[in-house]
Amino acid sequence: MAGIYIHIPFCKKKCIYCNFYSIVNMQKFEKYVEAVVKEVERSDGGLPPDDGRGDKTINTLYFGGGTPSLLPIHSLQKIITTIHKTFNIATEVECTIEGNPEQLTLAYLKDLNSLGFNRISIGVQSFNDDILHFLGRTHSGKDAFHAIENAQIAGFENISIDLMYGIYMRSLQDWKNELKTVFQLPVKHLSAYSLTVEENTLLHKKIAQQKILQIDEYRSLQELRLLMDETEIAGFEHYEVSNFALRGYHSKHNSNYWNGTPYVGFGASAHSFTGATRSWNISNVEKYMQAIEGKGPFFETEYLTPVDQRNEFILLGLRTKSGIDLACFESRFGTDKMNELLKALEKIDPKYYHHHNHHIAITKEGLPLLDFITAQLF
Repeated sequence: MAGIYIHIPFCKKKCIYCNFYSIVNMQKFEKYVEAVVKEVERSDGGLPPDDGRGDKTINTLYFGGGTPSLLPIHSLQKIITTIHKTFNIATEVECTIEGNPEQLTLAYLKDLNSLGFNRISIGVQSFNDDILHFLGRTHSGKDAFHAIENAQIAGFENISIDLMYGIYMRSLQDWKNELKTVFQLPVKHLSAYSLTVEENTLLHKKIAQQKILQIDEYRSLQELRLLMDETEIAGFEHYEVSNFALRGYHSKHNSNYWNGTPYVGFGASAHSFTGATRSWNISNVEKYMQAIEGKGPFFETEYLTPVDQRNEFILLGLRTKSGIDLACFESRFGTDKMNELLKALEKIDPKYYHHHNHHIAITKEGLPLLDFITAQLF
C-alpha cells in the first residue's frame, strides 16, 4: 500500500508564519495543472525511483498546499482522473483536500464530494478575528463556522481542522474556549500546531525588527498541556504529537508518513519516499513546468544510509502514541542495533517514556522533551 500527495502551491496571501513553498499568483494555474497531469502520466504508476515493492495499491490521496481549494472543480477532476487511469487505487481510498474557509461554499463542497473527496482538512487556525488578522489569514471566524457546517451538509463525515496555539494575544481561558468550540462542531479530527518562528517568514522578520513579541515557549507549553487535557476529556485520541482524532478518524495519509509507508508526490516541491530513497521536486513553479515540458530532470534524489533509516524510524515512531515497535526495529536493523537503542534508552528518565509490550512510547510528561529524547537515541 502507498499514498499519493499532490502539491497545489497557490495562495491568495502568504501567512505570517508559513515557510511551505507557495506563490501568490493564480495566473498560471491551468498550465501548472497540465504539468502535474504529465508528471503523473510519466510516472507510469510507479513509486519514483521504483524500489521493486510488490503492492503498489494506493490507499490515500492528499491534495495539499498552498491552497488546493483555490483550484476550480474541472482542474481537480483532471488530476484525479489521470491518477485513477495511471495508478491502482484502492476501493476504500481516503481522499483528502485542504481548503481555506472562505473558499468552501456549499456548492463547491458538494462538487468536491462528487469528485470522490471523502475527507476535508480546513485551515481554521483560530475562531478569533484579531488572531486571524495577526496571522495574515484571509477568512473570519464566522467563515470558519460556515465552512465546517457546509462541509457536513455537503456530505463530508470526515472533517478535520487546523488550529494554532502559542499566540501571545490569547489567554489560556481564550484557548480553552476555542477548544470547547471545536468539540461542539461536527469535527472528527484536529491538527494543532505551536506558532513557531521559521527563517524566511514575515514572522521571523517582524520579531527581528522588534515589531512583535518573541514567542513565549513556556506559554506554548502551558497551552499544549491544556490542549492535551481538553482533547482527552472530549474523547479525542492524541495519536501523534500534533494530531488528535475521535475513534476511527485517524488520518490514514499522514499515518503512512509516520509508519514509513512509501508515497509519491507530484507537483512543484512535492516529496516522494520509497523506504530507501527520498526525492523532491523543484521548489519553483516556473522551473518545474519548464522541466516537465522539456522532459528534463525536475527532481533530486537522496539515498538513505542505514544510519539515516534507523534514525528516521526512531524519529517518526516516537512522534506517535504507539511509539517504536521494537520487533519491527530488530527485524529491519538487527539485534545488535536494537540492543544499542535499549542501552541509549537507559540515559533517559523513565518518567518520560513507556517501555511495554515491546514498544517504546513517549509519556505526556516526556512530550515537551521529545526533540531531546530523540537526539539521545540517534
